[in-house]
Amino acid sequence: MTKPTDSTPPERMFLTLGGRVWTKQCKATSKRTKQQCRAPAMKGKEVCRTHGGLSRGPVTAEGRARCAAAKTVHGRETRQKRAYISTKMAELYELETLGRKIGLISGPKTAGRKPNSFNREESKPGF
Repeated sequence: MTKPTDSTPPERMFLTLGGRVWTKQCKATSKRTKQQCRAPAMKGKEVCRTHGGLSRGPVTAEGRARCAAAKTVHGRETRQKRAYISTKMAELYELETLGRKIGLISGPKTAGRKPNSFNREESKPGF
């Protein structure tokens, strides 16, 4: 990099190598102090080598597939567990509608979205 551009704020750019090279500042922050890392980011990356700038990520097709299968949105539950919970909520929804039809349940409906339709064989836990 030669100089800070309009796309990069000047506070995230600094000179290294004795004032000869402009680089971005690593954007990683400390959990403990909440301060930004002061190391220069790797060329073409947002973070320094300590915070993952040297990582190339999964390279093979098998590695990419394994990584995609392991990813979760919230990080606390697997896709299997979310699917299991969704099927159980669908069963509960059906029981509630049946109870309303025969007059066993009255009052407001359970809050939340309608669950997706489900298959009873797939409602076994797999986690």
